[in-house]
Amino acid sequence: MCARATLLGARRSGLQWLDPVEKPIRIGVVGLGPRGRYNAVASFLRYDEFDLACVCDIRPGLVQAVTGNLVKEHALHIRGYTDYTEMLENEQLDAMCIQVDVDKQIDLACQALEAGLHVMTEVPLTYSIDDCWKIVTATERTGKIFFMMEQCRYAGYVEAYREIVQSGALGKPIFAEGEYFHFLPGYFFQGADGKWFEPEDFGRDPAAKPTWRYHNPSIGYLPHDLSPLLYILDDRVVRVTGMANRKQSYKYPNMEYCDTQAALMHTEKDVVMRLATGFSTVNITRQLGGHWQHIKGTDGVIEAPRMAGEKHKLFIPKWQMKEPVEMDWGSLRTDAPAAASASGHGGTDFYAFATFADAVLHNAPLVFDVYRAVETAAPAILAAQSIEQDNRPIDVPDFRPGPK
Repeated sequence: MCARATLLGARRSGLQWLDPVEKPIRIGVVGLGPRGRYNAVASFLRYDEFDLACVCDIRPGLVQAVTGNLVKEHALHIRGYTDYTEMLENEQLDAMCIQVDVDKQIDLACQALEAGLHVMTEVPLTYSIDDCWKIVTATERTGKIFFMMEQCRYAGYVEAYREIVQSGALGKPIFAEGEYFHFLPGYFFQGADGKWFEPEDFGRDPAAKPTWRYHNPSIGYLPHDLSPLLYILDDRVVRVTGMANRKQSYKYPNMEYCDTQAALMHTEKDVVMRLATGFSTVNITRQLGGHWQHIKGTDGVIEAPRMAGEKHKLFIPKWQMKEPVEMDWGSLRTDAPAAASASGHGGTDFYAFATFADAVLHNAPLVFDVYRAVETAAPAILAAQSIEQDNRPIDVPDFRPGPK
């Protein structure tokens, strides 16, 4: 290993400024799908802050493939498990990285927290309000670190948006939009061996089984755009209503799936927000795989690009602008350490690992804590409920400690 996952001293040039890692985080990975293998496992091998101790998956073939590859490619002998509880009982770990289906990860996260481990999970957090309460209370009860690996909030352009909004240059923020339209037809159906199937195979090939992406509403993926927007605005959603197409895809009529779902939200600081998702139809937005944001204030507007080749637009008339100006912001931050540029999702994946490592090893304040994680999940969950209840507005619970 030769890379560092830390933001401490990141603006200094060269690793010689950083103290050696005396005791790396001994971590296990449960869930060996694409994100587990190619992001989590690969990153724990890359960064000095982590010591990959074991892996787990209910599919023995994947466990054997990963552990075998670690021996072949890295001369690393680690134990592989198909039983999560057995792994927790047998291994002396500091933390667990959970990369399983969304509807399973909160129970596994709570089990790890109760076992005394810090926890990282993937996005989205959950499709259940009960799960939101479970993870909040488990984190409070155990005192351990819980972190959701939502990486879009760390993009360079998101930081630029936040600085402009928080400076007051846009005036009072009054409206914000976000969307995630990403054509992913190959992720709805999968076989027991991990092979992916196209929607046309469903019903024709008995091996093609629906995944959690198929069973759950696409609007549950709002955290990827709600997270950066709430970070920019320093706000939280207090009420939401949802709306959607019919529950049968127009693109793939054999799929019982909404092509587009949208949510209208109201925040604590009186901002109206519109967010939308869809994964079964073509998309035009190429930046960050279909993500797009727009923020309007009383005195200005910021808007993300729609297509590759376009740039972000900023319009603040009081700055003597007659037309919007193009801003050369990107996903990779200008203050990014060298290790970030080699990570996925435009350099943003690095920040999830560095933020977690700094919190565990150096007690660095965790800005995106368990409360902010559930504040990105709950509005999406309730928007889906609103869709099922004739678009009824629903209040979002306040998960933070207080009189109630």
